[in-house]
Amino acid sequence: MRGASLVALVLALAIGIGAMREATQNRPDVVVEGSTTTLDFDVATRRYRPGAAAAAAALWAVCSATVGGDVSPLPEAVDGHWRVRISPAIGEHGENRLVGCLEDVTIDRVQADVLTLRRDG
Repeated sequence: MRGASLVALVLALAIGIGAMREATQNRPDVVVEGSTTTLDFDVATRRYRPGAAAAAAALWAVCSATVGGDVSPLPEAVDGHWRVRISPAIGEHGENRLVGCLEDVTIDRVQADVLTLRRDG
């Protein structure tokens, strides 16, 4: 009886670890030449001395490394928020990494919120 319980426990652990690996695996996305992803985000600063432009640039410098391709070197100010472009467009996995980074990265007194993410092409 004890042996069967041990085998069941080992099997359950193996299945659980396999499921976690599958859920967190970093998979490449399909590349569509000539396509573009455009991402708009807000930056909230709480007395961040360098200002909103520097905060947006710092966030983008860190998070743009999570995706491949040709990325905007600096965010562009558009209607009170920030816009960046990535070419070729990133897929679902790249979007998840990028949005997660922008909304979760820790820079003192700076917080980002992704507004829109569009794929063209």
